[in-house]
Amino acid sequence: MRLENIRVQAKRLFCIFIELSDKLGASLWTKMRKSILIIFVILFSKFTFGQKDNNPFLKLTADSIVFYDFGGKPEEEITTIIKNGKLSNTVIKSNKLDKITGDNFTKLLGQKESYGSSTASCFEPHLGVVYYFNKKPIAYINICLSCNRLDPSLIITSQLQGKQGQGKDIYYGLNGMSKKFRKEINSLLIKYKFSHQLNGKSMFDK
Repeated sequence: MRLENIRVQAKRLFCIFIELSDKLGASLWTKMRKSILIIFVILFSKFTFGQKDNNPFLKLTADSIVFYDFGGKPEEEITTIIKNGKLSNTVIKSNKLDKITGDNFTKLLGQKESYGSSTASCFEPHLGVVYYFNKKPIAYINICLSCNRLDPSLIITSQLQGKQGQGKDIYYGLNGMSKKFRKEINSLLIKYKFSHQLNGKSMFDK
């Protein structure tokens, strides 16, 4: 998906430069070619690498993404879908995402608009998202809609909002999921008939 987007954008820019060469004429085009080439490299680099810096999940060479409905009782303190490289034995249901859904979910992970809300102090995730390559987990995410926390195995810089404190005492008070992102995730829970769907009563949805 990402490679195809890059090809499309590169083709569009190339066509624009060809049109410019026709309009400017050979002499003027030769003089401006170096400057235009530099601009092209800067724009292309920004397009291909800029947004990935905020979303390490876009860099993964995953060949599948799977949603898991998992977890146990609060006192069991089951807080991760993957532990020591192995899938939790508390999985109730699973669903492999199709490419469009997987690409969209991964894209939303890196958007600043997907976060910016507060969280509760508890953490009892029941939605696990695992990225696989050759059937081996390479990254994962634990999500608890009840406490509005999303805990990724890779740091998502756009999630780090509401910075507080300094030095070793730094923490982020607004790294919780936004209402829009919660709705997107909940729509998938409904689609796959997973547990712990939103009921509209949460303070994070008002």
